[in-house]
Amino acid sequence: MKDILAAIYETMFGLYNQAYDLIFTTLFNDGGYLKFVLTWLLIPLGCWLLFYYVWRYPYGRWWHWILWLVVTVILVFGTTWGIANSEILASSNQDLIDAIADPESGYEAYAQTLPMKYATINSILAVAITVIYSFVMKQFSKVQTHLPF
Repeated sequence: MKDILAAIYETMFGLYNQAYDLIFTTLFNDGGYLKFVLTWLLIPLGCWLLFYYVWRYPYGRWWHWILWLVVTVILVFGTTWGIANSEILASSNQDLIDAIADPESGYEAYAQTLPMKYATINSILAVAITVIYSFVMKQFSKVQTHLPF
């Protein structure tokens, strides 16, 4: 499973750079890719379960749905950024720590850009899964049956 997730993030999204292989190996070994996937799958699921089944406002409008989407994306972005930051920049892998500490290796500059990239990718994926969750959940909601459309 880790192989598939690593391939998706590294090749499909084009984040892999062989010059900085130590970063990607550390993410792979520490389960970082699984944490990324769970972030963009589970946070939107929880948010939209709240929206469709807990929030009891029968006069929900389109802008309520958009606002909830923005909240979901912010949560996914922040959580993913935090995970990526801790997995890469606060890693327990001594080789990676040494590579980041070496100013001539270029690891630090490259590693600083990755949390933002992972967070952006996961935010986009969260929007896509939110639309899918919304169309499924609204069918079974007793209050928000008219949103998102």
